Amino acid sequence: MSDRAPDGGTAPDVADDGATGQRGHDDPLVVVEGLRTHYESERLVGGKPVKAVDGVSVEIGRGETFGIVGESGCGKTTLGRSILRLEDVDGGRVSFDGTDVTTLGRRDLKAWRRNAQMVYQNPTSSINERMTVGEIVREPLDIHDWGTPGERRERVSDLLDRVGLRPEHYYRYPHQFSGGQRQRVGALDVSVQAKILNLLADLQAEFDLTYMLIAHDLSVVRHICDRVGVMYLGKLMEVGPTKQLFESPANPYTRSLLSAIPQPDPDAGADRITLRGTPPNPRDPPSGCVFSTRCPFKIRPAEHGDLTDEQWAAIEAFRGVIRERDQARVTVLERLKARLGIDDRFTPIDEIASELLDPVSFPDPVEGTLEEATALVADGNVPAARDRLREAFGGVCEAEAPEHHGIADGQVSRCHRHRPEYEEPGASRDDSGTPPLE
Repeated sequence: MSDRAPDGGTAPDVADDGATGQRGHDDPLVVVEGLRTHYESERLVGGKPVKAVDGVSVEIGRGETFGIVGESGCGKTTLGRSILRLEDVDGGRVSFDGTDVTTLGRRDLKAWRRNAQMVYQNPTSSINERMTVGEIVREPLDIHDWGTPGERRERVSDLLDRVGLRPEHYYRYPHQFSGGQRQRVGALDVSVQAKILNLLADLQAEFDLTYMLIAHDLSVVRHICDRVGVMYLGKLMEVGPTKQLFESPANPYTRSLLSAIPQPDPDAGADRITLRGTPPNPRDPPSGCVFSTRCPFKIRPAEHGDLTDEQWAAIEAFRGVIRERDQARVTVLERLKARLGIDDRFTPIDEIASELLDPVSFPDPVEGTLEEATALVADGNVPAARDRLREAFGGVCEAEAPEHHGIADGQVSRCHRHRPEYEEPGASRDDSGTPPLE
């Protein structure tokens, strides 16, 4: 995105996001407020929508590079596409330089897109093999009817020169280029080469561009971004200045994500956090905090405060099996098979309970709850078992959605651990002995 794109040109777009109520700048170029993008179920009757982007708010300053990171499927790309109106949004507002682009009609939207563009990562799949490089780069100018044909050709030649390609490349086809050259043609992919990153910085300084960078490569994000937003299951979990966020992550998910960065010396003492299971189905996100099913620092219910880490690990593993089984589509016939004890789709729940729970001793009330849930699953009533376990062991993290809390200057985090009553370090240790959340 850019508040001053080259004449008739289109500016690189990268990923952005911020926290609810987060104000990064006095005069932001882009303001996203409560943005929601949901995909309806493909089922003919019923079915929950996929909450790809669920209430994201952020501000991006003029000339800033804002990064968005998170696991695959967290909503990063959908967020970028929604901001550019490449996806139909279900709620919220996107303001670009004071204009609400979510209300623009077709003609105004076309004019606005001269200043905002998505730049795709893969230089092979994002380039039309049947068009010459000149035709590919010239296409936006043709669509917007910019200048005369001669001016367009001159403009394209200038743009090719700026990214290190020669004028004769104008008539070549993509298959005639190397991978690095394709990256230059494909609007400056920032995923690999340091020289491409430096080129992006030079273009940003020259044209006053604003980038929103969506990436998996955390080293690239750390190198090029001014601020970073961390997404999980359609929500922003933490936002802050890059250096501050990487050196002092406040949110449990951010800390877990950054701990996965490979270290030159594996024995250097860095705390590696291994998350339980996989991200939940976005059609059925957890109640309360969306990270609660995997969080290594989840707040335990006060009534079960005496349970050991080993006991909690077994309970959470068992609950994870129940959640996955509940999220699976089960037909009427399969439910009948389960009740008759001939279910051939899942491992019998008694075997799973024996494997996960029998090696651990539990207090009688806890043992009774686990047996009750096991019986419900065996009878085919998986949702009731899931609800019973959540009621008994869920706690505040599963009952209430956390708000964003100010951590430091420009850094906010969505987590109950920032509330004074839940700050005790001794209570924020995960099932495998992960150091406390500071």
